Amino acid sequence: MHLKRYLCTGLLSSIMLVSSSFGIQAKSTSTLHIELTGGLGTAEIMTDEDITYPVDGGDDSFSFDKGTQLKITIHSKYGIDSVQDDSSVLKQKGKKIEKISAKDYTFTYKTQDMDTNLTVNLTEMHSRFKITSITTDENGEVMPGYVKYGCVKKSIYEETDENIEEAIELAQENGLENDYQILGSDENGVLQTNDFLKGTYIIKKLDDESESEPFELIVTRNKDIPYMYIRLNNGYEFSSDRTGTVKMIESNQPIQSATRIILKNKNDKLVEDNGTFKIKMLNEKGKTLKNYKKQYLKTDKNGYISMYDGVRWMSTFTLKNGKCVLPVVLPDGDYKITKAELKDVCLKTFDFKISSNTISGLDGDSQPISNTVLQVKGN
Repeated sequence: MHLKRYLCTGLLSSIMLVSSSFGIQAKSTSTLHIELTGGLGTAEIMTDEDITYPVDGGDDSFSFDKGTQLKITIHSKYGIDSVQDDSSVLKQKGKKIEKISAKDYTFTYKTQDMDTNLTVNLTEMHSRFKITSITTDENGEVMPGYVKYGCVKKSIYEETDENIEEAIELAQENGLENDYQILGSDENGVLQTNDFLKGTYIIKKLDDESESEPFELIVTRNKDIPYMYIRLNNGYEFSSDRTGTVKMIESNQPIQSATRIILKNKNDKLVEDNGTFKIKMLNEKGKTLKNYKKQYLKTDKNGYISMYDGVRWMSTFTLKNGKCVLPVVLPDGDYKITKAELKDVCLKTFDFKISSNTISGLDGDSQPISNTVLQVKGN
């Protein structure tokens, strides 16, 4: 028996009285609260008897017999960030339901002995940029920096003879709130804009003694999906990620970043597998580089890399939940993963390149880190 939440108490009481008179005991029920947050989408619940309940307004509650097997389908415009059961990410066949790019996604769910909450976090599409500022002091210590940027519509910037401060003042005087933004980084050195409307904007650092060059931010739309990119004066472009956010790293001097190996599938989703691997260093011709030796890094006669982590030399590295941070900063060059022994998947890509000043972000200690993604087969 599947009881929708709005059944009146009187009717339930009547059913229970009739059941008791015939010696039938009513099944106990539990309430499933399901909520859709974030982006655009709808959901529907189907029982094993093919009875379908739509989730109205993205926030609804239903009562089912305890232990009922359900099929829940999410129809999303941009995908699903995660599905959470109370406070944890729900798993399907041992894998977490997160970073789903499919427009329609179905998973099974069994009602519990108690009332439960399901939260579906839908992917939101944005048109914004994010800058992480890094400062290196005279001792070589890396720390978050403070930066302040002004953003204004290009047409207004040109109208004021390319003066960013005057352009922002003009936009303020004319009440053009969507045509400008003034933003400063937080205590972690991170600056993130609000969403921009379609158009071309000029971005420039304010209170800048070095008088750094401004750059362009271009926001377009393709079939209602925001897309944006930053174009530097040299023509180089930074494109947005799958959520419509352009990410940049700003540093006061060249720095080297640690390497983090990450396993992902063809849909760019993290594969949380465990295992071990070795690495070979390659020369300019793609051949194994043997007998290389530096203070914290060396290769043996077969070309396998060993790294000194301050305590011991390591030649085998461990992936945990699909990630591994190497203990030593690797010099620029080409590398190859070898002897990879993973628990549930196999690698599809093995080669990777290290390039100076390639920074994906900061780790928990505010140190620069660069992600090296290795794709696995299938999935």
